[in-house]
Amino acid sequence: MDKKFSLKKVYIVSTLLFVVILLSTYLLLYSITSDLKVFFVFTIYTVFLLACVAILLYSIFHKLTLFTNELHRTLENMIDGNISFVEEQYDETLLSQINHHLHRLYNILEAAKNSAHTEKLRLQELISDISHQLKTLMTTLRLTESSIERDISDPNKLQSLLHTNTLLLSKLEFLLLSLVKISRLEAGIITLDPGCQEIGNTILTALENVVLAATEKKIEIVFNYSDEYKAYHDPKWTAEAIYNILDNAVKYTKENGCISIEVSSLESYTKISIKDSGIGIRESEIPHIFRRFYRSPSVKALPGVGIGLHLAQDIITRQYGFIHVLSAPNIGSTFEIFLMNGDAPK
Repeated sequence: MDKKFSLKKVYIVSTLLFVVILLSTYLLLYSITSDLKVFFVFTIYTVFLLACVAILLYSIFHKLTLFTNELHRTLENMIDGNISFVEEQYDETLLSQINHHLHRLYNILEAAKNSAHTEKLRLQELISDISHQLKTLMTTLRLTESSIERDISDPNKLQSLLHTNTLLLSKLEFLLLSLVKISRLEAGIITLDPGCQEIGNTILTALENVVLAATEKKIEIVFNYSDEYKAYHDPKWTAEAIYNILDNAVKYTKENGCISIEVSSLESYTKISIKDSGIGIRESEIPHIFRRFYRSPSVKALPGVGIGLHLAQDIITRQYGFIHVLSAPNIGSTFEIFLMNGDAPK
């Protein structure tokens, strides 16, 4: 038994069925009456009805044929990954709506595929960065270990090498912790829970982690604390972002320097200005400082791995905020963090 579906077969069967019904009606009418006028009127009526039905059926099957051809073309494009076709204009019929939704489904699937590909590239880049940084640190640690074994009898050299080894281990620990935070954020394992809440205590939390280092360098920190300022943020992760900026400010500010933190409210944003009297940043380098693992050639000798600012920008951006930087060499830097005053945009 042929079970294949064909619009042409449906059209033929419908026509034959209509002819059979028509002949049956003629026979029934002939058995009731033999009046020629009745037959003539019935014949004209039947021909007219047959023409209308034929036109109607042809119109329906023609539209079904066009739709199936268009559906086939669309599905072929989706399978082949061809995004060059242009969606045509359709009317408000059901068939047109189905075709329109197929195009929307295609666009959604393409967006999901592109997003997955982008995430894969980002993960590959992150793994490559991690591998490079870890290899560099491990190589330096091995060299230091060899030097310790060679100069173990010299107390002065041994003390210097042990101090270097301690710094390298601290750098390695900071690198691993920062990488874990970045990877968990980018993978969506950690999600921020921002809300419109007081920002002063968040800044104080960040300050607690840099006070000791600032005190050792005799750096004065000024903060105009007030509990009246509120901003859309996640306190834990925003404190992490502010800490990373403050940590850089302490690191790159010389002894007896100054760091000021000022909070102000604008029309749409709350601005947190962190200004230091440090070594500053060249204007040509400012666009690059938020890149992962970027470090200026002028600070290569100072401790750091170039992750803090990248993580800070990532956190602030995820909360619909942004960071603006003003800086000049030997004058200092000002990092302006802008957080929304109200709730997140819909």
